[in-house]
Amino acid sequence: MKQNKKRMAMLAGVFIAMMFVAGCGKTEIGYVDPSRIQKEAPAIMSINAEKKSKLEEVQKQMEEEMKTKQAQGASPEDMQKAQQQAMGKMQQTGSIYDQQQTIKIQTAVGEIARTKKLDAVLFNVDEQKLVRLGGTDITDDVIKALQ
Repeated sequence: MKQNKKRMAMLAGVFIAMMFVAGCGKTEIGYVDPSRIQKEAPAIMSINAEKKSKLEEVQKQMEEEMKTKQAQGASPEDMQKAQQQAMGKMQQTGSIYDQQQTIKIQTAVGEIARTKKLDAVLFNVDEQKLVRLGGTDITDDVIKALQ
């Protein structure tokens, strides 16, 4: 009976200590508005412009190939294959530029989060706000970092 009381007291002490340790720290959360970054960050805007021109170039090239195949009397199956290949190439091209954007944004956000000692950074989209009160808005800092 005495041992049960000792165990309970020990468990209660451990539980209270855990509560104190958990309650002592303060979590710092930052947030970023990705739509503002897309519109205002020069590095991202240049990637978007380059992506747009490259996609237009690829599209023109594919249209010319389609016209050539059609003029040569290609079968409907060959035309469909060529069209699917064109769509795949356009998606691949767009994906490359999207990855560049993501890497640049993540690098800037990570660096700012480290300097401001933030524990987490969330993307706060206008349509679905994750942070409504509190938090640290680092959007302007990210835009400056992406000059």
